[in-house]
Amino acid sequence: MTSAAFADFLNHYSPSSEKIASLCVDLVRSWAGNKDLDDIYKDLLANAKDAGAVDQMLYQLEGDPEYAENVALLILSSAWNYPELAAQINKLLTSGAADVADSSLDRNLALADLYGMYLLARNNAQGKEVAYRDADGKIKSHTISGEFPVAKLFESVRDQYAAML
Repeated sequence: MTSAAFADFLNHYSPSSEKIASLCVDLVRSWAGNKDLDDIYKDLLANAKDAGAVDQMLYQLEGDPEYAENVALLILSSAWNYPELAAQINKLLTSGAADVADSSLDRNLALADLYGMYLLARNNAQGKEVAYRDADGKIKSHTISGEFPVAKLFESVRDQYAAML
């Protein structure tokens, strides 16, 4: 399953931004042992050096849906490198399980983005491809020869938001 480029896989299904958000939320919650989002938030605070920075990043991700979606795509494309997570992404997307209409999707995605980054970094995840949505709405990818530590990408996300404080 991981032989196919993740962006190609997604483009086959033409997922909306809401679908990508739901897919990321569902994957992260499942990977976290089906914790509810309140427990995920508590874990983020408990493991943070600065709880205020967590709230600030959540606030900023909620306020920037395009950036939050691209962080979700980063998480999903990183997870795609692991067969069990790729199988789960495939199942969620093709079964329609990620079709959740949720009025608090921005908040849920922000929590899933932060917790997904935390889980991948904590597990020293390695990446090969970074998926993103371009200005025309198409999902594209940048592929790296070899692997890179996904945590480095997450550090740049954190640093970008820290610079805005």
